[in-house]
Amino acid sequence: MMIAVAISGIAAGYGIGTSTPAAAQRTTTTTTPGASAPYVVTLVITTGNLFNSSIGDQPAYYLLGPSGLQSSAQISLPAHQLIKLVIVNYDNGAANLTDSKYAAVTGVVNNRIAIVNDTLVNSTMASSGIQIRGVENVSSLSTGAISHTFTIPSLGINIPVAALSTEVAYFTLATAGTFAWFCMTICGSGAKGLGGAMATQGWMSGSVVVQ
Repeated sequence: MMIAVAISGIAAGYGIGTSTPAAAQRTTTTTTPGASAPYVVTLVITTGNLFNSSIGDQPAYYLLGPSGLQSSAQISLPAHQLIKLVIVNYDNGAANLTDSKYAAVTGVVNNRIAIVNDTLVNSTMASSGIQIRGVENVSSLSTGAISHTFTIPSLGINIPVAALSTEVAYFTLATAGTFAWFCMTICGSGAKGLGGAMATQGWMSGSVVVQ
């Protein structure tokens, strides 16, 4: 079975007018990652993407496919299989969260993510200079370190994404349905920062279908 995520608008991300099936459920596996080969999906966040001539550049999520970067408006995932989600973030800035709760990791194995190469999280100052500690497993991030999130509200999945980082999370999805995903940082355009990329599928929002 396959999951596809489809989105109806930014309002759904804040619990307004969501059309997600009430029966939708999320199952988090408790097995050790690596016990069986996971399905790997990679998302890439880039900056400097021209939205239009009036708004200018905006950040965007892309799905890494066999032919390179492609739209994240629809992400397909298998049901009943361990999924390894890799997020590669090239954005070096922080953004305000729409709610402080999105600093916490939820809905994935052990409610923890592995941060591979973010120096803010993985480094420490020693007498000889900065030392990189390697992979850091965390259950939350400081709000000042977060540039974006990958959030599927109806499934309880939230992954805060640190600036200039590569992150890895594991989870399993078990129920058919259509699920919207969003970034929950204020990273768009307009007076409140909720326009542009924040309100557009394939930029900072998109869709998943389990069938």
